[in-house]
Amino acid sequence: MLKFIGEAIDVEATQEPGFKQPVSFVLKGAQYAVKEVRTVWEDHGFTGPPQKHPRWWQRHHRVYYIVETEKGDVFEIYWDRKAKDNQWFLTRQLK
Repeated sequence: MLKFIGEAIDVEATQEPGFKQPVSFVLKGAQYAVKEVRTVWEDHGFTGPPQKHPRWWQRHHRVYYIVETEKGDVFEIYWDRKAKDNQWFLTRQLK
């Protein structure tokens, strides 16, 4: 099952060396407890059309996570470190 969601979420996370570890998140009023973080990767790419002289501050600063919840659902979420309020997003449900 692959379902695009693309919504901002509230995440409770702990600070680990080098990154945050999501513990739980809320989507549309429903609470999801994270059982396992399966994968973590960073995205430092650029948004929009190619630029002639891109600058480092124009890049993404995102940390992506594939998480499994206590109920067995699997989601892809990311932490946007570039946003002023360190916002989190749920991009898609994988299972």
